[in-house]
Amino acid sequence: MFHKIRKKVQNAPLAQKFLILLLPGIFLFALFILAGFLLIIRSSNRMLYQTSGELLTYSSKDISRNLHTVQGMANFILEDNSIQTALSESKDGNGSNTPSNSYARVHAALNNYYQKYKSYYVDYVQVVTDKFSVLSSGIDSHVLPSELQSEILETARTQDGRLCWITDYCDTYGIFLVRSLRRIEHLKLDDLGVLIININIRQMMEDISAPNQSQDSVSYILCNGSQTLYAPASLKNYERFALEKVNLGEYSIQKICQDRYFTIRGRITDTGWDYFCLSPYEDMYKNIQFFQQLFIFILFSSLLLCILLTKVLMKPLVTHFDALMTKIKAFGNEKFEIIHCPYSYENRYDEIGLLHQQFDSMSAKILTLIKENYEHKLLAKESQLKALEMQINPHFLYNTLQSINWRAKLLKDVPISLMTESLGKLLRITLSRKNKDSSLSQELELVKYYMNIQEIRFEDSLRCETEIPPELVDTYLPKFTLQPLVENAIHYTLEEDSDECLIYIKAHRETECIVITVSNTESRFEENLLEKLISKEILPNGFGIGILNVYKRLELAFGDSCSLEFINEEMFATVKITVPDRTDAKRRDRYASIADC
Repeated sequence: MFHKIRKKVQNAPLAQKFLILLLPGIFLFALFILAGFLLIIRSSNRMLYQTSGELLTYSSKDISRNLHTVQGMANFILEDNSIQTALSESKDGNGSNTPSNSYARVHAALNNYYQKYKSYYVDYVQVVTDKFSVLSSGIDSHVLPSELQSEILETARTQDGRLCWITDYCDTYGIFLVRSLRRIEHLKLDDLGVLIININIRQMMEDISAPNQSQDSVSYILCNGSQTLYAPASLKNYERFALEKVNLGEYSIQKICQDRYFTIRGRITDTGWDYFCLSPYEDMYKNIQFFQQLFIFILFSSLLLCILLTKVLMKPLVTHFDALMTKIKAFGNEKFEIIHCPYSYENRYDEIGLLHQQFDSMSAKILTLIKENYEHKLLAKESQLKALEMQINPHFLYNTLQSINWRAKLLKDVPISLMTESLGKLLRITLSRKNKDSSLSQELELVKYYMNIQEIRFEDSLRCETEIPPELVDTYLPKFTLQPLVENAIHYTLEEDSDECLIYIKAHRETECIVITVSNTESRFEENLLEKLISKEILPNGFGIGILNVYKRLELAFGDSCSLEFINEEMFATVKITVPDRTDAKRRDRYASIADC
């Protein structure tokens, strides 16, 4: 998978590679910005939460202070000398003090305490004894029914003089602080009565929230274990488990009654009750979410804009490289075409300008070299071939005309017609410029016409046989490759006083080469004949010119991929020609155009 991706990236256009290189940096930069923004938001939120938490905790201390003050009032009442004396005398029934006097004295004392502590949300103070019940001035509507009062009195007496908070009736009557009043004198600690202090907890909680009576005001929930002592009307149906998630002394964002609240949990030390300060957080949460989403949107929009801007800025740069690639592709074809761009790079000295200038200079030099070397060499080869042909034709025509003249003097018969016809065909093939291709079959045709003439001259002393596979008849050969060799064989046999001459022409394929042999009887080649002709150790006169011409024509046509050998066998003198197997028509045409004359 990775190899395929890597290969695809390697073969991608230059513009895409630039984007692939730049995108990691762009995304990494964006990631750092996003991480920094989130870190700043988190730090800001933490500071905001901490500051808000401190403010809420400070305001919630009023609850603890009020309850603690009421507990102090209960202690003061217990220790009050006038109340102790009045209750003791009423219980003991001694002295001139009647129950009515005791009642009046206790009532006066309770009124004093009530007036002093009513600002701490004390609705009334009550002392209940076996003989009377003393109630301070206050809100009479909160006085308990007798059956509920009996339950409260029973609860207070079971506490053995300890302070006890009763919250079972808080929804209707508020909360109660009760205790059994024990005799302090001489530490008798006998029961003198029960103190009941009624506290309007709802009014207390509402007044604490009063400074912020707006839509976003702070709300409080007061709980005694699983019992809710107070909850505002808007949070009456809150889910208890949501508050239980908040740890004591910590702050948290909780969803309560479909709205989010910044929540702090505290505990009143004197009573062990938990209070929850709830500050509306929904609007702030939505604002924070909005700004976060806005930032992310702006960030991704900036990324897209950056990518588009990068592509736009890279386009002029990539255009110059595309122009260079177009030049290279056009020049790389077989026509070596040079494309001129509408933009001039002559006055540019950057890397792009230098690349275009160097390529234009290089292509111009290559075209010059092609013209000076390739085309000039072709013209030179063509001139050499034509010169070689001009050496062969007069020599051949001279010998042929001599033979016709000799035969015409001796015999005036039909063979002269055959010689004349063969000579005409030879001349037509030789002098024709239409057919520039030559092949083994055409060379054999030339040999046939030549042999027609020579067989009339030498009658039965001369025979020529061929053994050519049909698939090799199209093998490419330069013109006049075989005829000079046949002519050379006749010259060194019959014209040197031999009785007869048998000429064999064969061809076969060896790997990627075609081997053609021309063999004749009754003659021998001089050792290293070709090397001596090339080095001019033997001067190429007469038939030696034809052999040397054949070698040069083969060399011009095939270069080093051909060979010409002269071999002396037991009965034959053999010329072995080895040429490449040119099956490609275009390559054969090119060789033909070079070697033809």
